[in-house]
Amino acid sequence: MQKAPKTFLERIKYIGPSVIVTGSVVGSGSIVMTPLLGAAAGFVLLWWLLLSMWSKPIIQAEISRYVVVTKKTFLEAFADMPGFKTTIQGKTTSWLVWFMFIGVIPSIAGMGGLAGAVAEAGNSMFPIFSVEIWVAICCFGTWLLLYYGSYKSLEKTLLVMVLFFSFMTMIIAIAMQFTEYQVNVEQISQGLTFKFPTEYLPLALAVFGFTGISYGEIMAYTYWCLEKGYADNTGNDIEETKHWIKTMQTDVWVTVGFITVGTLPFFFLGASVLNTVTELQTSLATGSFWDIDVISALQNMFSLVLGGWAKWLFIVLAFFVLFSTLLSGTAAFTRTISDYLISMGLVKEKEDTRKKLIQIVALVIPFLSGLFYFILPNPFTLLLIAGIWAAMGLPIVNIGAIYLINKLDVELQPKPITKIFLWVSLILQLTMALLIIYDMTIGF
Repeated sequence: MQKAPKTFLERIKYIGPSVIVTGSVVGSGSIVMTPLLGAAAGFVLLWWLLLSMWSKPIIQAEISRYVVVTKKTFLEAFADMPGFKTTIQGKTTSWLVWFMFIGVIPSIAGMGGLAGAVAEAGNSMFPIFSVEIWVAICCFGTWLLLYYGSYKSLEKTLLVMVLFFSFMTMIIAIAMQFTEYQVNVEQISQGLTFKFPTEYLPLALAVFGFTGISYGEIMAYTYWCLEKGYADNTGNDIEETKHWIKTMQTDVWVTVGFITVGTLPFFFLGASVLNTVTELQTSLATGSFWDIDVISALQNMFSLVLGGWAKWLFIVLAFFVLFSTLLSGTAAFTRTISDYLISMGLVKEKEDTRKKLIQIVALVIPFLSGLFYFILPNPFTLLLIAGIWAAMGLPIVNIGAIYLINKLDVELQPKPITKIFLWVSLILQLTMALLIIYDMTIGF
C-alpha cells in the first residue's frame, strides 16, 4: 500500500508528472514560439509571457485536485458537466467533451509542426537525409519508444532531456550578458508596462496557448497523476487525500519552475538578438510565415551571441528538446484519445481495451502528424494553428475547474482566494477568445 508523503522533502521524491509535462511544453513553446514573439515585438510583451506561464498552473492544480480525490479520469470528470449530453453504448458524456474532441485535429497539426521542426534540425546535422525522410524517422522513432516504453521509462528519459535543456539555456542567457546583446533593467521595465501591440495578436495568442501549460497539457497531466499514483489508496481518509493533493501541488509548482527557467532565456534571446535580424523581422511584420525556416532563423540566437560555432550547439539542443516535446506530446495523446473513445462510447470498454487503444494510438498519431506536415510543410504555420486553438480551449477547462471543485466535500475544496483567481483567469481567457474571433472576422 502506497502511503502519501507527509513532508516537503518526501513529496519531492514523488515528483514525476511535472517532468513529462515540461518535456511537452518546452519544445514548441520555449524554443520556437517564445523567441519569435521577442523577435517580433521586442521586450514589450514580456508581461504577456509571464502571465501565460504563471496564470494557468492554478487551473492545472484544481482540475488535478478533483481527479486525485475522485480517481476519475479528466474526461470522466467532464462528462458530469451540466447541459446537453449524449449516451452511446451505455456511456453518457457532455457536450463539452465533444467540443474538446474537435480540438484533437489542430493539436495533431501542431504535432506535425513539431515533427517538421525536429526534422529540420536533423537535416541540419545530417543533410544526407532530406527533411521529409527525417520526418518519417522522427515519427517512427516516437512510435517505437512509446510502444516498448512505460511511464517510468518516459519519465526518466524526459528528466534527462529537461535538466540538460534547462542547464544549457541558463548558460546561454548568462553568456549573453557579456555581449552587446545584454539585457538591462530598462528593457525589463519596458516589458512590464502592460502594452499590447495588436499587430502581433495571432503570434501572442499562439504563445499564450503554447507556453506554460496549455489545456492539452492540463488534460494530459491528470493522466500522469493517476499513473504516478497520486490517487492511490486514499479511500475515505481525508487527511491522506489532503497529503496527496499537496504532493500534486508541489509537482505542479516544480513544473512552473522548470518552464520559467527554460522559457525566459529564449524570450530574452529573441527580444535582444533576433529582434536585430532584418530578414526575420520582415517575415514576422508582413505575416509571411511561409518564409520562415524555423531552425535557420532561431540558430542566430546562439551564433550571434557565442560565435558561428554555436549554431551547431543550438541545432543539437533543438533536435533533442523538440523531439522530447514530440515524444511527450504523443504519449499524452495516447492517453487522452483512448479516453475520448471510451468515455464517449465510441469504443466499448473491456478489461484490456484501454491498454490496446494506447498502443494503437501510439502508432496512429505519429503517422497523422507526419501526414499533416506533408500536406502543409511549414512547421511555424502548423504550430501557430495549434497554439491559437489551445488558447481558445483554455476557458473550457477553466469553467470545468470552477464547476468541479465546488462538487467536492468542503474540507477538500480550495481556499476562497483560489476560487476568485479561477474566475479572474476565466474572464481573461474569454476576453482573449473574443479578441481572436474579432481579429478573424473584422480585424484590428
